[in-house]
Amino acid sequence: MTHILVAEDSFALANLLDFVLKSAGFEVDLRRTGGAALKAGMERSYDLILLDQQMPLMTGVGVIEALRTDGPNQSTPIFLCTAKTHELDLEDIQGRLAVTDIFHKPFSPKNLVERLKTAIPVAANG
Repeated sequence: MTHILVAEDSFALANLLDFVLKSAGFEVDLRRTGGAALKAGMERSYDLILLDQQMPLMTGVGVIEALRTDGPNQSTPIFLCTAKTHELDLEDIQGRLAVTDIFHKPFSPKNLVERLKTAIPVAANG
């Protein structure tokens, strides 16, 4: 089973993502803050990581910067979700931090699941 770390501080969206991703066959570790997501990402390896940009304690980009520098998820496919598309240099984030894709809120949960499935590493499929 594909193990995914999801970090989202919005209670409603976190619950929706948890339900949709579990229904699609993912094993989900849900965190509500950037700090909690970073801690989880440093403690174990994930097949995929999905982060909200605006979270308490640490932004999604801050979490990605730390994960790309150290720990077991330096090359894990990471997806970023944000409503602040005009305030971020998305091309820089994708290139510098090797972010697989950026989802603009609001987004289609169905499209999200489809995109995540295309990024599952080969090892997770076997």
